[in-house]
Amino acid sequence: MLNFDAAIHRVPAGLQEYAGDKQFATTLARGMELLRCFSPEQPVLGNKDLVQKLGLPAATVSRLTYTLMCMGYLTQTEHYGKYQLGSAVISLGYPLLSQFTLRRQARPLMQELAESTGGSISIGIRDRLTIVYIEAVRSFNKRIYPLEVGTSHSMAGTAIGRAYLMSCRPPEREALLNQIQVKSPLDWQRYGGKLMENLQQYPKYGCCVSVGEVFADVQAVAVPLGRINRGELAAINCSFQGRELDETWLRQHIAPQLQAVVRQLT
Repeated sequence: MLNFDAAIHRVPAGLQEYAGDKQFATTLARGMELLRCFSPEQPVLGNKDLVQKLGLPAATVSRLTYTLMCMGYLTQTEHYGKYQLGSAVISLGYPLLSQFTLRRQARPLMQELAESTGGSISIGIRDRLTIVYIEAVRSFNKRIYPLEVGTSHSMAGTAIGRAYLMSCRPPEREALLNQIQVKSPLDWQRYGGKLMENLQQYPKYGCCVSVGEVFADVQAVAVPLGRINRGELAAINCSFQGRELDETWLRQHIAPQLQAVVRQLT
């Protein structure tokens, strides 16, 4: 009989609900989780780093990195024993992005709004308990925080994540809120109060905000975009960096402009 505790040990962290599921390919899951360890902050990692992040035996990590390197998903750096993501990762992601044809329709509207407000406009969809941008347009103002296609941010802490939650049906929203509490307890501790306040106030304002919560000098407002290509739920936001924080201005002045963009896209 399968030992449940041992099965928990074998599946990647955060995926324990699949422990004991005979259809769940644990080795594949480990390889995919290894690729997710790389980030803009840590673009180069060695086997020791990956062992620490994944909690797997060194021999297992060594086999995974070797296999992924053979397939082009990892490449070696000039530093011995260090890896970075390979070009195959881009090749894998582009076919997905190309299906979001809304991006082409939205881009000129987003650019116009970015230039008129001095903000940055992004469209995001869900990746587990984060929101990943599938389109991003900025004004000519410089930003020091990442704002590119593929950038992911906290669902609980951001305006766009909260607007995404409001696009969900109530049972789906409740399930995601439960997952945040269980799987991202630090996010819930930090953002849960403001998150719930936003959701409760949504019927009144028709938008969600995040004001200095993730970054002290960044504020944003977002609205649901509804279902877009592939039936994906999405949300759109307008964010500002280095401007005096003003929640009322976001709701009364910027949100209506975002809502006008949504009406043109849906």
